[in-house]
Amino acid sequence: MTSSPSKPDAARHPLVLATLMTAAAGYVDAVGYAQAGGLYLSFMSGNTTRLGTALAALNLHVLLGTAMVICAFVIGAVAGTLVVEAPVRRPMLAVLGVEIALLCGALALVAAGSLMPPLFLISIAMGMQNSAHQVVLGADVGKSFVTGTLFSFGQSLVAAAKGRVRPMECAIYGLSWLTFIAGVALGALTVTAFGLFFALLILVAALGVAMMGIWMGWV
Repeated sequence: MTSSPSKPDAARHPLVLATLMTAAAGYVDAVGYAQAGGLYLSFMSGNTTRLGTALAALNLHVLLGTAMVICAFVIGAVAGTLVVEAPVRRPMLAVLGVEIALLCGALALVAAGSLMPPLFLISIAMGMQNSAHQVVLGADVGKSFVTGTLFSFGQSLVAAAKGRVRPMECAIYGLSWLTFIAGVALGALTVTAFGLFFALLILVAALGVAMMGIWMGWV
């Protein structure tokens, strides 16, 4: 049984939205990794490891850059949570709208020749995006937490074997992981072929379509 939407703008097809959000997170990580010397913009576990190794090596340049990306992500998470919990009629659309605005700001900075400031804006956007995660057949998907997704996949395999959950829950977690990989591959190919500006432009267009889909009741 699918989860019943509790918000007026909850996705009509939450699996579709969650798949798009997961792919977007992978896409952004590939773009950030290529443009920021190995930094991730949505995968904070990797950045935390990088922060620790930079601290051990006393590499202040890497330490500062990594810490700023992590702080940007946390700021986004706070902002996204505040929007979702605010007494507004369509919080999901508000989250996506602010996220798209941040990405448009990043586009403007890239067009002006800037590199690191737009990446911080993108990381804020990714922190916000995690507040738009979906619960589909008991599986909480649409976040950028790949380690958590794989752990939940393993847990769901045991639960399905014991008859506690439907096998479809396992499939949804597996799909979420594969979707993240697909997003990474697409992001790497796009930023290599077309550069940062057009890679971000494609992302903004995709999120704009998702926002319109929710508004029109298609997604």
